Amino acid sequence: MRLIVFRPSDRLRPPLTHRMRFRPLLMMLTLAAASLRAQDPLNPPIPLSPAPPAESPGDAALTLSAAQRAQELGMPSTAVALYRQLLAVSDGWRPPLGSASSWIAHRSGLSLALATALLDDGQPAEAETALKASPGPRGAAWHLRAALAAAELRRTDEAGGELEATRVDELGQEDVPWLLFLKGILAGSAGDSMRSADYLQQAQKAAGTDLSRARFMLAYEEARLRAGPAGDDALEQTRQNAERFEGTATGYDFARTYAVMLAGTGRKSEAVAALQRQLLALPSGERPRADDFHLLLGLIAGGDDAVGRNALTALIEGGGDADRQRVALQVLADASRSGQARAAFRSELGRLASVAPPHPILEDILLFRATWALEDKDYAEADRNARDLLERFPGSPLKAHALAVLTGLAWEQHRYRTAADDATRARAELPPGEARRETGVLIAEAWFRAGDYRSAADAYAAALRSPPENVTPGDLMFQRVEAEIRAGAPSAAEPVLDALARDPGFDAVNRWEAEWNLARALQLDGRTREAFARVNRILASAAKGSVPAPALPPELRARMAWLQTRLSFDVGQPARTLELAGSLGDSLGGLAPALRNEIASMGLLLQAQASLALGRESAALDILKRLRTPDYQHTDAALYSYIVEADHYAQEDRVVQAQDLLTTMADDFPDTPYAPYALYQAALQAERLGQDSNLREANKLIESLLTLVSKYPKTDPRGDLVFYARLKQGDLLRELNQFPQAQQAYEWLLNNFSQHQDVVLAQLALAECHNAQSATDEAHVESARILFEHLLYRVDAPIDVRVEAGFNLGFLLERRENPEQALGVWWGEVVTAFLLDPANAADLGPRGRYWMARTLLEIGKLHENQGRFDEARVAWQLILKTNLPGAALARARLDRFTPHDAKP
Repeated sequence: MRLIVFRPSDRLRPPLTHRMRFRPLLMMLTLAAASLRAQDPLNPPIPLSPAPPAESPGDAALTLSAAQRAQELGMPSTAVALYRQLLAVSDGWRPPLGSASSWIAHRSGLSLALATALLDDGQPAEAETALKASPGPRGAAWHLRAALAAAELRRTDEAGGELEATRVDELGQEDVPWLLFLKGILAGSAGDSMRSADYLQQAQKAAGTDLSRARFMLAYEEARLRAGPAGDDALEQTRQNAERFEGTATGYDFARTYAVMLAGTGRKSEAVAALQRQLLALPSGERPRADDFHLLLGLIAGGDDAVGRNALTALIEGGGDADRQRVALQVLADASRSGQARAAFRSELGRLASVAPPHPILEDILLFRATWALEDKDYAEADRNARDLLERFPGSPLKAHALAVLTGLAWEQHRYRTAADDATRARAELPPGEARRETGVLIAEAWFRAGDYRSAADAYAAALRSPPENVTPGDLMFQRVEAEIRAGAPSAAEPVLDALARDPGFDAVNRWEAEWNLARALQLDGRTREAFARVNRILASAAKGSVPAPALPPELRARMAWLQTRLSFDVGQPARTLELAGSLGDSLGGLAPALRNEIASMGLLLQAQASLALGRESAALDILKRLRTPDYQHTDAALYSYIVEADHYAQEDRVVQAQDLLTTMADDFPDTPYAPYALYQAALQAERLGQDSNLREANKLIESLLTLVSKYPKTDPRGDLVFYARLKQGDLLRELNQFPQAQQAYEWLLNNFSQHQDVVLAQLALAECHNAQSATDEAHVESARILFEHLLYRVDAPIDVRVEAGFNLGFLLERRENPEQALGVWWGEVVTAFLLDPANAADLGPRGRYWMARTLLEIGKLHENQGRFDEARVAWQLILKTNLPGAALARARLDRFTPHDAKP
């Protein structure tokens, strides 16, 4: 005989609590699609759609902003890594049909940005490779960068040719300094040093910010160092001139030139020694010259060398030329990307930020500190420095960068409302152009992720008026419709979707996804027939040629035809489903083979489901077998056909057939997302048979499931099934009287899934497990009591769970011969709190109502045993008054005595 302390009577059984029932096809398709994602998508996966990019537009905009900021701060190696990351994401995704031009423009823009960063980083050959990989047209910006790369590689004739191919009027303002810089380099190569210097000075003046100007100063100095080796005679003559005019301005110029020539000849150590001698001999009044020598020494020795690092640090700390200090800061930053050098640089920035009086380039230092802290996930430090910059320098040209840092740190911490506010402020500081448009998309996505769908819808509408190149217009249109759906009633989204459908930029895939989400929203709103009517109307208009331009492309028409078929089944018209599924083939012409096969297989599955609904089992089974033939056997529909057939057998009480089919499917297709689910359902079918041998078999199936999903990460939807499988395993072990093993299963869940949405079910099951064991082992009594009390008073637990815990706590107290305490819990903490309180009573579910009825029956029984018949009648009548289950039991007990039986 099984040791179960309390068990519902045959006439009053509790409803199922956590049994996972057969889910519809589309939920399983969602599971399959989600299992392939690296991270949670912005929106739920949608059937019949290609996989989206791994990074959302908002994430991409933040990465792009970080790359641009790194380049501005003189950290080209960081910018290179970020641009390559963005290109890698785009490599793994191809846009839907109709959006190829946007994807090409996006790839071209990234390739140009990467080439620019590589040029900044002194990698002209790599820059050429990036340019050649650009898929877009070779316009003025492309030719300019090709010319810069050729010039750095000393192919001056080729550089000149590319310069001639550069149409200056097509260049953006940000490229003008690069054009002037190129002209300066080419003039220097031609021996016209005065003209070269003039162009390079113009390039610095044309730079938009102090940081940009510092970038061109650095580029100028590096170009001079790369000018090539000097002849021995020229080198000796320059040395002699430096000695002859030592201590004069002319002598200093010759000394500088001599150091540059030594470095160009590869005699770096001699160049360093020459500059060190000059610095030691330099009079204290020659501060500008000292700045120049310190910078040159740092560039020649390198920021990663102790001598170079000390020279650059000395320039930043005591120099008098702010532009040179910014150059030194950029060189040091790029040489301090990791390890001890990084920590030392961050420490030095902190010291410089706190000196008194304030450092001349404090704005730049604060931005560097904020940026580096954000990279290191030091959010408090990033926030402090970005806000310090904004407060102390309200008119700073670096304001947009500081606000971008605040946006990034809020985004990374999932504080999306704050991110939207900061991005809005950043956008106001940006000039018209691509960065401003990208920030508009980021704002929209931040509002969407924050759950403020009304603001998101408005922001997406604004972004659509001037979309950035890196986002397809169809993506923004889809997101606007989705935001409208979530902002209110689905009907509000219908006119928006209809209006957007007239735009040629609304590609077929995004239009399909928007229509699918609208149909789903209508279904959830109890308006499946309206969804069906909408799809019917769209397809009827397409057939008549009256769909708003452009007409439905074949790809969208086929998807819509499948949705029409699906909805016909959902609205309970299986005969219509058969008709529509039979004609699906007419819409598949011209489709890609993969999509054609997928829709055809799903159509066959719907035919099978409709045939089963019409009682045509033989025809349905034939169709299901056809799905498992080589033509379709690898499709989702073919795999799900096993689930559909097993569900049919289960509904017909052909439990063994259902179980055998499910285990066969799991054995044959163990690597699919359906296999764990099939094993779970097979275990439930075994449990239905009820014998101990069946329960042990069910437990083995659960173990197989757990072994199967153990290789998946917790973020994988299949990994999430572990929770429910282990919970079911604990229940099976309890039914087998294996309470210690069941206890271990529940405790494992509490240790490994403490934040799971249904963890309270494991807590309740563990409490009941302790309670069951307390009948023979007093050690379990206190554990059960503490757990029941915790759940009863846990305000975030579902009411049904709290009611069940309260019943069991009272039952435990009654068994411990504390009837009055039991009555106090039952009446005061359960009935009064959850039944007599109208707000809580409205939230009682089937499970809660069952345990409430059990509670009132036990209250009545306890009063009756103590001769308090009036109180007993009140409890039993309350069952009838509130329409709780167990009415027959309550009436039977009321009928056992009449009012005159009551005693005073």
